[in-house]
Amino acid sequence: MDLGGKSESRLSMSPFFGTQTYAIDHKGRISIPLSMRRVAPGKRPSTTFFLLPGFEGCLALYTPNEWERVLERLRRIPMGGRKGRAFTRAFLLNVTQVSVDGHGRITIPPALMDRAGLGKEAVLHGLIDRIELWDPQRLNAHIEEAQGHMEELGEEVLGGD
Repeated sequence: MDLGGKSESRLSMSPFFGTQTYAIDHKGRISIPLSMRRVAPGKRPSTTFFLLPGFEGCLALYTPNEWERVLERLRRIPMGGRKGRAFTRAFLLNVTQVSVDGHGRITIPPALMDRAGLGKEAVLHGLIDRIELWDPQRLNAHIEEAQGHMEELGEEVLGGD
């Protein structure tokens, strides 16, 4: 059933919300809470994600369905443009498919741990179509900066009347 260009399965996807801090063990494993693994009401939790460097120094965690949406956008970038090629190369660097183990954890590869400045803990921040993994201090700095300009950002991003 098509509802204005959005598939029925897309409409039933649960958005990612919430912000929680979790420990990272000595093997680079971090728990992904069930609430963030359950991608649709009444469906089984996701057991596979795509993990990659995000923007502003975080890591981004996508479900397979959301990752496919990202890939579709990347496929629309003209391959003849130098900026598009450079962005695509950099964006896809270190993309890793990760599996959720029996304890609800994923393993963060060392290169991605270093890229995000992660140590013994990370903040999982639900951002509608993805989960961002942040070093707590780095996230606090970005949040404080944004909160200091919420009205201006809201007008610019959401539009003003």
